[in-house]
Amino acid sequence: MVTIGALLIGFSGHLQQLMAAGIALICVTILATLGEYVKLKNSVNLQVSRICDEKLSLGAQNPIRISLRNRSYMTLRGMVRDEYPEGFDAKGNAAPFCISPRADLELSCTVIPSKRGDFEFADTYVRINGPLGLAIMQMKYNTKQPIKVYPNLLDMRRYEIGLRRERPVQPGQKVVRVYGMGTDFESLREYVPDDEFRSIDWKASARRGKFITRQYEAEKSQNIMLVLDCGRIMGPIVNGLTRLDHSINAAMMLAHVATTKGDKVGIMAFAEDIISYLPPRAGKSQTLNLLRLTYNLSDASGDSNYYRAIPYLSKRWTRRSLIVFFTDLVDPQSSKPLISQISGLARKHLCVCVSMADPAVIEAASGRLDESADAFKAAAARQVLQARKLAAAQLAHAGAIVIDVLPDKLTPDVVNEYLNIKGSARL
Repeated sequence: MVTIGALLIGFSGHLQQLMAAGIALICVTILATLGEYVKLKNSVNLQVSRICDEKLSLGAQNPIRISLRNRSYMTLRGMVRDEYPEGFDAKGNAAPFCISPRADLELSCTVIPSKRGDFEFADTYVRINGPLGLAIMQMKYNTKQPIKVYPNLLDMRRYEIGLRRERPVQPGQKVVRVYGMGTDFESLREYVPDDEFRSIDWKASARRGKFITRQYEAEKSQNIMLVLDCGRIMGPIVNGLTRLDHSINAAMMLAHVATTKGDKVGIMAFAEDIISYLPPRAGKSQTLNLLRLTYNLSDASGDSNYYRAIPYLSKRWTRRSLIVFFTDLVDPQSSKPLISQISGLARKHLCVCVSMADPAVIEAASGRLDESADAFKAAAARQVLQARKLAAAQLAHAGAIVIDVLPDKLTPDVVNEYLNIKGSARL
């Protein structure tokens, strides 16, 4: 409207009456805009709140809801924007809305934290358009909220749902009971050709007139020790998270599964020195203790001192356990401290070394060679992969089980290896 008024004034040189018409139109527009703004200011009664968990999951899509309550007697249209913590990725945090009088509305969005630790959501901003579209009123709502970013809790919840439904909902999940070579008697069933003869219950077979097999459940109350390498080799980012973040996610999922199976779980984190130590205990409360201990762990700038860490662990915890190391393999020379220390530790404990391959290196090793630079890049990548294989082979020769997989397979493969160990009674 103001633009039309200005055009009328501009053409008033050709027709003098256009000057008065243009000025009148501008004045009417200004008065209408002021009136609309005053109406918005006096009539709008909007309540805004954010609904989200106090603990968010690292690297996962965490649902956030923005609740709008219109206590006005007019329809409100506009835009809402929720300010999320710096460094997070968000989808849907800025969205248009339209709320009828005396009605409620919930808008959904997701945030993906890229770091663990303590953060804070900022305020929520709302812009409301006037009925004629002439005025816009912006309001700020104090919705500041402290939150903690933990390892991936959403996967743990999905695992529990899968167990209750007795079906897996993601890779790495199996039924609650793991049958194998354990010593805990579970039930009797009819013999099948693949069963071992030593598992036949001869008394039950005589009573029923056919072969009956004893079925055993994997033993409980076994000891699992998680060892997190927090040295500088765990700092590089792979698929949006550091190696340490991926490792902590996998370790916490393993801890959750192990406590669900009735085992005791503990943890040790180290870099140049011992950062934290928690001996194995059973129960869901131990999982919470592990989460509290790991949610603000960060990678160190120094090298990992295995010559201090493993002797410290051997002295503090002497019972036979499944010890799972989360680290990275570079080459036999760089991994020599780990290999030399595990060779002694594996005489008493069952050791598993978990390492994560870099998809970029694998892609470079198998990529197309369009230019000479690509050939050098592929050769270097193949050399890195070969060095990792040699380090893994030496670890396996020292008595450790080695898991070296891509990031998306890290958690499922670690959990499945634990379940296989339980089922075969190797611990």
